[in-house]
Amino acid sequence: MPATNDDEYLTTEEVAQRLRVHPTTILRRLGAMDDPDPERIPAVRVGRIWRIPRREFEEWLIRSTRGASSAGRQRRLF
Repeated sequence: MPATNDDEYLTTEEVAQRLRVHPTTILRRLGAMDDPDPERIPAVRVGRIWRIPRREFEEWLIRSTRGASSAGRQRRLF
């Protein structure tokens, strides 16, 4: 059965490239999927490696940028 976008996981390097930041910055911002902190990027830890579900990351990115635009000013993600 082929993987769908809902099943796709990103690496910290892929997320860092998309946001144009260093991978270490991403590692500092990761949080467990059930972490209530809205500033944390939802992720899953597999052994010693973090994976970020694509759908959760995209939703987090929309929420983060939406909050900035509704305030009428630029908001820093990091």
